[in-house]
Amino acid sequence: MAGQAAIAQAAPRKSHVARGIAFAALGGICWGFSGTCAQLMTSELGVPVAWITCVRLLLGALIFLVACLFKNWRSLRAVLRDKRSLLRIAAFSMFGVLLTQMSYLSAISYTNAGTGTVLERLGLVVIMLIVCVRVRRWPKPRELFGLVFALGGTFLIATKGNIGALAIPAEGLMWGVVSAFALAAYTLLPGKVLAKWGSFIVTGLAMLLGGTVATVFVQPWSIPVDITPELVGVMGAMVIIGTFAAYLFYLQGITDAGPVRAGLVGCVEPVSATVISAVWLGTPVTPVDVAGIAMIVVMVLLVTQREEAPAKGEGGLDGSPDDLPPFEGRASLLGYYRSRPAVHDDFVRFQEVLEDGHEALAALGIEEKGSKKYPSERRVMRAIDWGTAHVVTVPERSGEEEAAGERIIGVFAVDPRGDEAYGRSSGADWLTESPDPPDGEASYAALHWVCVASEARRRGVGMFILGEAERLAKAAGKRSLRCDVYEGNGPMRALLMEYGFSSCGTIALRDRLGRERRRDAFERLW
Repeated sequence: MAGQAAIAQAAPRKSHVARGIAFAALGGICWGFSGTCAQLMTSELGVPVAWITCVRLLLGALIFLVACLFKNWRSLRAVLRDKRSLLRIAAFSMFGVLLTQMSYLSAISYTNAGTGTVLERLGLVVIMLIVCVRVRRWPKPRELFGLVFALGGTFLIATKGNIGALAIPAEGLMWGVVSAFALAAYTLLPGKVLAKWGSFIVTGLAMLLGGTVATVFVQPWSIPVDITPELVGVMGAMVIIGTFAAYLFYLQGITDAGPVRAGLVGCVEPVSATVISAVWLGTPVTPVDVAGIAMIVVMVLLVTQREEAPAKGEGGLDGSPDDLPPFEGRASLLGYYRSRPAVHDDFVRFQEVLEDGHEALAALGIEEKGSKKYPSERRVMRAIDWGTAHVVTVPERSGEEEAAGERIIGVFAVDPRGDEAYGRSSGADWLTESPDPPDGEASYAALHWVCVASEARRRGVGMFILGEAERLAKAAGKRSLRCDVYEGNGPMRALLMEYGFSSCGTIALRDRLGRERRRDAFERLW
């Protein structure tokens, strides 16, 4: 894709809130299954909770990280070099994953399962308060009603409606309060790293760290446990469904729907535990259980409702890709978009935007030859290291709840050294004479990899990129800007011509092995 842009007409990206709610619900259901497995192992198989916790976290981490190695090992390598992300994952691991496990189980040990569950779910109040303070707003009526139904339903299911069951010793109250704040930390801490690296990497590393720390203190090898086929089967189901799937779904729910909605919908966990326990273990379901389940179902319906869209003219743009401004002139002057050199933290998103470009080219009927897509990950990383790769950003809100900085909506590369392939090419009638690298210093800059994210097209981003590319080339003391596009890439050809580029004919580009590929050549001279 040397020099060609993937600018195509596409519909804006739809909101993923509904998907996030579905994922959060699936996560809660899987956690309910996990609770049933834990009940079976502790009550019937006599396995200590501490042993279950260590094995669960370490095996879960193994599954996540192995999946990461097959899915995108380069991203895993990249996050290990990102100290800031590692610190956030470590905080999530200690105060979210591990502390939630320890405090919840400790609260149960001093009280009972119902009391521990009710106290832990008080973390929903903490989540809502923190989010509201962070974004400087009052809780929405629907959130408040959802909170009441969530806590009420959890209380009924956990205590069977007996308020006397909440008699709490001081130690139990302390650990219950800790578990509430741990639940809040679990929901709120991973937001930025989840958006950046995805749930596979974040969850795998968090579990690995949490499981390692727990193992050091618990030393599960010193705990006598009878390893039977039944235990292996139940533990395997708990790890795959109640750990791998549960964490994956719930954290993706946070990313898509925001922490408040995901936290509330996660209250389907006691519903799931009640139903699965009744079907699997024969635990009776009482009318009080049914009432609690109904309250939580009502809560899910409440938080699933769409918010009324503000009337036109009410409030400003939130800066998200779903609300990008229309193009009404030079975007650089209007201040809609910003560009900056890409950094290693941008690698994953850079690749995503490039993939959008490949899909746009395919939609135009352009077949990119070769088993490996251009540019390769190695080439992109090298361009980042050299400072020639750039990104276009727009302010963004993460989900719907909290400010999250910026979102990358476009990528491009400007190489002031020119392009060696142009020196080996034939057929182009360039506007400038140049020694072309590596024979001497090029008089032009080469423009490559112009891609706009699918949700941001038809918003002036492509024209903004051309303006930024020209600015960078001029700053480097170059006389012109060259690029090449696929012969069938009509949208990019039109964009270049509109900006002021001149067609320089059809060019036959040759690589170092002598292989040819044909492109349309363009150059802008100033």
